[in-house]
Parts: sequence; C-alpha cells; structure tokens
Amino acid sequence: MLTDGQSSTANENSVDGRTAIVTGGGRGIGRAIAIRLAREGYSIGLVARSAGQIEETADLVRKAGGKAEVCAGDVADPAAVELATRTFLGSFGHVDVVVNNAACTGPMSPFLDIDTAEWRRVLETNIIGPVLLLKSVLPSMLARGHGYVVNVNSLQGSDPSGSPLPYGVSKAGLMRLTDGLAGQLAGTGIVVVDLSPGLVHTELTSERADLDALPDSAWAPPEQAADQLARLVSGRYDQLHGRFVRAADDLDGLSARLAGEPNGRILRLTSKEIAVPLKGA
Repeated sequence: MLTDGQSSTANENSVDGRTAIVTGGGRGIGRAIAIRLAREGYSIGLVARSAGQIEETADLVRKAGGKAEVCAGDVADPAAVELATRTFLGSFGHVDVVVNNAACTGPMSPFLDIDTAEWRRVLETNIIGPVLLLKSVLPSMLARGHGYVVNVNSLQGSDPSGSPLPYGVSKAGLMRLTDGLAGQLAGTGIVVVDLSPGLVHTELTSERADLDALPDSAWAPPEQAADQLARLVSGRYDQLHGRFVRAADDLDGLSARLAGEPNGRILRLTSKEIAVPLKGA
C-alpha cells in the first residue's frame, strides 16, 4: 500500500480547478484528450518531444476553454520529467489526472533483426516514461488523497499478431504496471486504469504493412478515446480501478458485469511448473 503523506481531505468531485498532465500531447490521441479535458474546464500540462506540436495543442486547449502549460522533452529522460513536474505543479498547484499516452512502436521485423537500440527506445518510452512520471507526480497525489492515472494501452499487449514485437512487449509490461499499482494504491483515493483507444489513424499506425487491407470500419476516431477518458476521470466509474477498458466499452455495462466477475479485465501472471527443468534451475 502506498501511503506517503496521503490525506482524505481532497475528494473533490467538481471539475473547477482540476488539472491534467498529458504526455505525447502534441498530436493524435494525446491532442484529442487534452482538448476534451479542456472543454471540461481542466488546466492541461502538455509533454512531448516536439515543442512546435505541443504549442499547437496548447493553443487548441486555450480555444477550448482550458489553461495550458507546455514542457518539451522526452518522457524517458528523468531530468525532463522532473522539470515538467515542477513546472506544472508550480503553475497549477496540484495534478488531478495523469495520462501516460506517449509511445513509440519500433520496427515490424523478426526478433533477430531488431537492433538492441530499438528495443531500448521502445521500452524506455513506453514503460520507463510512465514509471518516471508517476514516481514524480504520485507523492503530491497521495498527499491530497485524490487522483486518476490513465495508462493509454493496447490489446497488442496480449495479442501481438500484426504488432511490432517491442511494442507488444512494452504494452504487456504497461498492463502489469497498472495491475501492480492498482493493488498498491487501493484505498488511497487514486484510481488507475488502462485505456485502449482501438486502432486510430496516427503516426504510430501509419507504417503498418496491412494498411491497405484494413476496412474503414476497423478505425476509431481519437475523440472516442478522449470521450471515454473524460468519463473514466469523472468520478462515476472509480470501481473500474485496475481494469483494462476499451474506448468503445459501455462503462455502465462493464461496471455491472464486474459484480459477478471481480477479476475481469485485470492482467494476472501466474507461475506454472516447468515440465523440463532448465539447466541450473
């Protein structure tokens, strides 16, 4: 259980004065999420490597009625993450929502053809990035006893067909991070969930080898994920803590189903006996 300085005094349900950090906020899903939350009155802290793109998003956030601060940097860089956290906390005073959206895919190549540097790039962005940001922001959330963590995930973490191997591995790891955090954060007032946007036209999906074979119906608009995220952080679905939620899910129906299936939508890794012991094991 994480209990560092936690307090029960800040269980706020009003949107006024609420804030969110969105990584990968320069384009695509991250931009749609930032604009959607801005329409709800959130102040948005934007993190991305491209300063120009997050400045464009910041302008759209302001036009949507929200406040915006930007911090250009790589989420896998501890110094950049610490600077972003200090900047946003200094400007907003607190953080209510963390959206770990920044991601990269890596090459669609056989395992032996993938350079180790590519593995490192994908895993550092997709797993170490969220870890760094949460280690930086969670203490202030725990002190207030309130907050939401939304890890933008993918079904490719459990079904790697058609996915770059490093990406699928990283998303499985992110599922496990959500699962583990959910247990440690139980009772603290902080809700953590995985959100799968579905297949969305972004720079990440533009290099898929099967683009021409995919029907229009296979694609989802980024606004669908943004709308679902707004519902998840509204306070109405906190019972989905620790779950894997799709953008197209009926949250009321999913919540009802969990009454009879309490472990539904949670990744569980269990040990099994090894049929042929490994040498030295």
